[in-house]
Amino acid sequence: MRWRRRVRGGRLPSLGQDYAEGHRRYVERKGAAGERWLRTKPFSAPPGHELADCLRTFSHVVDRLGLDVRAQVLDVGCGPGWLSEYLVRCGYWVIGIDVSEDMVRIARERIAAIGQPVGENIEALAEFHAMPVLELPWSKRFDAAVLYDAMHHFDDEVETLRAVRRALAPGGRIYIHEGVRPEEGSEGERELVAEMEEFGTLESPFDPEYLVEVLGEAGFEHVKRYAAVDELLDVSERAVELERIQARLAHPPMNTLIAVNPVPDGLTSDGGGFEARIEASGPWTANEDGNLALPITLTNAGRRHWPAGETTPVPYGAVTIGPYVPGDDGGRLELSRLPLPGSLSSGESVVTEVRVPSDQLEGSGELALDLVREGIAWFADYGSAPLVIPLPESG
Repeated sequence: MRWRRRVRGGRLPSLGQDYAEGHRRYVERKGAAGERWLRTKPFSAPPGHELADCLRTFSHVVDRLGLDVRAQVLDVGCGPGWLSEYLVRCGYWVIGIDVSEDMVRIARERIAAIGQPVGENIEALAEFHAMPVLELPWSKRFDAAVLYDAMHHFDDEVETLRAVRRALAPGGRIYIHEGVRPEEGSEGERELVAEMEEFGTLESPFDPEYLVEVLGEAGFEHVKRYAAVDELLDVSERAVELERIQARLAHPPMNTLIAVNPVPDGLTSDGGGFEARIEASGPWTANEDGNLALPITLTNAGRRHWPAGETTPVPYGAVTIGPYVPGDDGGRLELSRLPLPGSLSSGESVVTEVRVPSDQLEGSGELALDLVREGIAWFADYGSAPLVIPLPESG
């Protein structure tokens, strides 16, 4: 049975099928050989054009976004985790989502196979979830979201982009790498329609101008289009090569766009986005176990998400509470770090209790509290002010 094609401006019309089910069953329908391909892509023997294309375009993601180590990155429509693995090896904290349980299983196994740190004390850190993109549960978490060859699989492009924008931190960016809609009646269009008919998936790329339009409709700003021109050029044929590059700039063969989630007025945008407001919410109390306890309120006053370390040892880049005794020379006597009670996104607050051993505070008149990105920096290094509070007099 042929499905009636629906008409949608700006992208290749769909066939009206149950595309979510098609994507869920894609691995099954590809069979054992197809699953082996998914587990190894983009690598192949011998190397094909897909490997070269992917390594170039993956490097564009890292280069253009310019993220720091342990940045929070959302891989939307992660498939078998080929881009996720690349991002993990760059030291990012990666969350991948895909509607297919089979794809998520392959992605998890792919990251587990790394089996060693990706940098000095930097373990491979990623998690994967099987879920529709419209059910993203996170708010203001990610520094970047990447949709690599994924947008054409989503039936409602505007709502998809709105869901992704809600998951981005203020100032977070979306990176889209996506095919361009082929000419009507072309061989390229026929191939995409045949793919939809065979696998039940949605293969519906976009006109460049339309994709720019829907990014704006979804609430993104500073939308920019790019064209890839990185290749070896024949310097003996400068005129020919320049003409070819100019043609590519005028009509890029792929949609590559970066856009920004707006930063609300009054929210700081300096200091790397890490800023804490730490307030005492009650007096010191002494416990029978020899600890001094102080209730505090922590507020994420910056743009960046604070991931709590939920494993032992605490992951590189997780945020902890760092109590210390300030020294007269500007140094600090560090005490044991304390975990956050939970992760905090921009604008969120939590009440917790700081407990410090009283025998480590003898002779000290005050205690300072700051937050720490484990293995990276204290928040004070970003310009955030620690809380310095007098200690109770002994006796």
